This record gives sequence, structure tokens and C-alpha cells, in this order.
Amino acid sequence: MKKSLYTFLATSLILGFSIASNATSAFAQCQPIYGGGQTCTSFSFSIRKLVQVPGKAGGNFVNSLSINDAKYSPSNKVNFQVVVTNTGSETIPTITVVDQFPDFLGFVSGPGSFDSNNKTLTFTVTNLGAGQSTTPFIIIGKIADEKSLPTDQGIICPLNQATGTDSNGLINSSSSQFCVQKGVLGAAVPQVFEAPKIVSTPATGPEMLPLMALIPGGLAGLILRKKSYKSGFKGGEK
Repeated sequence: MKKSLYTFLATSLILGFSIASNATSAFAQCQPIYGGGQTCTSFSFSIRKLVQVPGKAGGNFVNSLSINDAKYSPSNKVNFQVVVTNTGSETIPTITVVDQFPDFLGFVSGPGSFDSNNKTLTFTVTNLGAGQSTTPFIIIGKIADEKSLPTDQGIICPLNQATGTDSNGLINSSSSQFCVQKGVLGAAVPQVFEAPKIVSTPATGPEMLPLMALIPGGLAGLILRKKSYKSGFKGGEK
């Protein structure tokens, strides 16, 4: 009986320590280490991926562009920005950023190195102080030409994502969408027809001919009337 009581108390004590340890870990936001153990730190950061609005050279970067916003055309270049901010209270030794290029977007330029097989651009931020932000990293991509885009979609909206991993293994990511509108294929070309020629008939046109034919008859009747009047007048004289 005593042995069972001791076993119960020992088990309860171990369980209590385990719960307290887990609560502390959760509060401290500690991270497990591969192979065992854990590490606790105040490191934390944010990452922002921005895309430039089409036709706005030199600025106007936004978080994302929806299908209702301005759209790019095939073969256009697209500019992106990536900004990393240390939101913690300690300097972060390194943050590795991996930018994943979507389908139909090729790499033109950017920091670090580009892996054409995985379509990923990788670069590193070092010694980012507490509360500090990096200057924007500029990344430029190029949209595929029209014949390489999906044939069954007039508008496509790829998603470009950047993921950062700090020296303690903490991960944060941000994505940015843009839309591409293709030309309308197979649409009939509107035809421009010559304006119809308006043929106007003069006031003395064909509809006046029957009236003109009556003029000789009218003149003849007038002459005969005058002759008849004269003859009658002479016959009446004494």
C-alpha cells in the first residue's frame, strides 16, 4: 500500500514538473532542436514582399495586385521589393531569405544567387539590429511571352513568395500576387465600311416631268381662248 502511494506521488511530481516545463517553454516561445533539447531566444523578425504597380516607374509598390487592379502584359518585366525588419530586442546574426519564383516568371536580376532548377533566389541578411529594417532588396522578373502562357485563360495571377529563416531557425514568409492579361485571340477585326453615297434628286427631277408635259397644252388652250374672245367681240358689233 505504501509502495503504491509513493509511486503515485512520484508520478504526480514528475507530471507536475513536466507541465510546468511545457508552460514555461510555451511562454518563452522556445524552439525544439533537431536531435533533442530546445533553445529560447527573443529573436523575431518580419518580412514583406511587395510588387510594383504596372506603369508606375520609380515607385508605388503595394502588398499585392488583385484581378481588379492594373495588369501586366506578356513579356513585361515585374519589379519586386523585399524588406526584412528585426522586431525583437536582440541583434539577429543572420536571416536567410529564399524567394520562390512562380510559373511563367523568369529571373532577371536580384541579390544573392539564383537556382534555375528550383527557380529560387537566395540571399542573406547579416547582423540586423533590434528594431532595424533593411533597405529594400530589388528583385526583377520577366513574364513569359504570350505563346508560353496558358491557352485557356485570358488572365493569370501568379503568386511570388519570399521566406526568411533566422539563425535560430525561426521562419517567416510573405507573398505578393500580380496579374497578367493576354491579348484576345480569335476576335474578329472590326470592319470599317465606306459611308453610303447620298443621291439627291433636284427639285426639277423626274417627278416634275408630268407637270412639264402639261405646259404646251395649257399654252394652246390660252391661245384658243384669246382667239375665241376676239371673234365673239367682233360678231357683236353693229
